[in-house]
Amino acid sequence: MSARALQRIAGSLGVALVLGVASADAQTEAPATAPAEEVTLDGLLNAALARSPGLQAKKRAYEAARSRVIAAWLPEDPMVGVDVEGQSSLFNFGSRTNREYMVSQTIPFPTTLLLRGQVAAREARMAYQQYKEAERDTIWHIEQPYYDLYMNKKTILALEDVEALLDKLSRAVQARYETNQASQQDVLKVQIELSKVRIDLFNARQQEHVAQAHFSHILDRSLETSYAIPDDMPLTPLGLTRPDLERLALKTKPELLAIETGIRRAKANRLMAFTNWLPEVTGRLEGRQFRGESGLREKDTFIGITVPVWSLLKGASGEWTSAQREVQQAEAQYLEMKNEVLLAVHEAYATAASAQHGLLQYEQVILPQARQQVDVAFASYEAGRTDFLNLIDAQRMLKDAQMAYYKLKADYERGLSNLRLAIGRNLPTSDGRLP
Repeated sequence: MSARALQRIAGSLGVALVLGVASADAQTEAPATAPAEEVTLDGLLNAALARSPGLQAKKRAYEAARSRVIAAWLPEDPMVGVDVEGQSSLFNFGSRTNREYMVSQTIPFPTTLLLRGQVAAREARMAYQQYKEAERDTIWHIEQPYYDLYMNKKTILALEDVEALLDKLSRAVQARYETNQASQQDVLKVQIELSKVRIDLFNARQQEHVAQAHFSHILDRSLETSYAIPDDMPLTPLGLTRPDLERLALKTKPELLAIETGIRRAKANRLMAFTNWLPEVTGRLEGRQFRGESGLREKDTFIGITVPVWSLLKGASGEWTSAQREVQQAEAQYLEMKNEVLLAVHEAYATAASAQHGLLQYEQVILPQARQQVDVAFASYEAGRTDFLNLIDAQRMLKDAQMAYYKLKADYERGLSNLRLAIGRNLPTSDGRLP
């Protein structure tokens, strides 16, 4: 047998070995899992808002703060007492000379009650805005993995299409190789590409599982739960300009509104500190019942006011300065948060706008041309008019274009999700209405 024939047999064995490994890899079945649960983004959001422990804690904190408002407007309870006078010993009540009944009420200066109520009301409003911020944060933590899951599922579909294309190409190359129209190198290259795609498929499926586990973690379900989301995700239009979104964020961002309310609360606290010396009025009614008598006589009336000796000293020694510093702290915190919110709007808008521009290019130019290039390269290869490497490059370009397109689509929706988090509400349409 000639050396050329031996080389030919060795090559055939090598090709058969590669094909056998690829076939075995393709036939490996994933472990059986439960049927995927069909869900929508709205359904996941509703479940998360109803079941999130952190969100429920914020809601209860707001309800507790709201319940304290009425109590803050009211003065302290009145006092009712009995004074047993003239006892011969401490517990010998029968030896008393008389019994004195008393009712007293202390009423703070009107501004004290007014300011105390304002502080409590503003604390309740702050708690409400913190609750709404936590609600938006919960929504964000569902939207982000949802878009990751969408991208992973679309990536898997794209890779499966490429896998099918490479399978078809592999059979064509093998047929040409058996008729001496293709080299062994072509057969090995297409198998290498097929193995790479299957590696990418395996990785994409693992990432898909992680995104699904994220939902289960938030919803307190088994991490093995699978979720079937809709095949397509209509893009939400970006109807407002960046300056419009900046103005909207300053008006609606709950965290910013909470700090703004905190400034008003600090100012009310400051005014309360400056007026804390104003006198409280105490009124008391008394009546004595002497031993052996059934009625009351010697009725007394008492009215007293506090003398602001220590209140003025407390204020001058640092209480007034402390209240002023709290106002300045709240104002500085608002300015810092305002800058952060505006920066978040710019970053999220840039992400969404860039993805939107890229999507337009991929839909109108890149994807159609990449598909056309694969078709032309495949036809040319079968006709023997082009090199095998051109065909491999064409399918790589199509795979990369498809995966980049779905990544841009997910990036666009993630950018809009970041915008919603930045402004603290759903994005209005171009005419200003909520979708």
